[in-house]
Amino acid sequence: MTAPLFWITGPPGAGKTTVAAALLGRFPFGLHVPVDDLRLWVTVGLSESVPWTDETERQFQIAEEAALDVALRYQESGFAVVVDHCRNLERADTLFAARGLNPAKVCLLPRLEVALYRNATRGSKPFDPSILEETIRFTHARYAESAAPGWLRLDNSDESADETADRILAAQLRP
Repeated sequence: MTAPLFWITGPPGAGKTTVAAALLGRFPFGLHVPVDDLRLWVTVGLSESVPWTDETERQFQIAEEAALDVALRYQESGFAVVVDHCRNLERADTLFAARGLNPAKVCLLPRLEVALYRNATRGSKPFDPSILEETIRFTHARYAESAAPGWLRLDNSDESADETADRILAAQLRP
């Protein structure tokens, strides 16, 4: 049996990293690939996401492709892999189609006030998380409006990361 590949997206504060850890804890080998971490490997010339520019788009695409390269290498070696990235569903689908991939696609979309609260109260970012509030509002609306097919969309506002992981796995086992 091939190890699973999950692509988890959602706005900042959706719980992507926390759910990734809970999900991977159910497998003997697991790898979490946060696309933002790959972007931080750029030591000179990193294009930030605010404001969004053509260079920002280019660097995000490079990071997404590199994340998939790493993910596939580990998946081929028997690791369950979660790629964690805040990016619109249509762009992700374009990336998968270009490579002939069909990962388990998950969009975490808690209520807006929950995402804002989670963002405000986390200590995992090396910057003031309040700078993400506008991004959360914008991306939350975009995810809510997206009609991209094939995505498991979960409101994980009122459940633990373990409960969300269980729902993801149950959905993947359905025919």
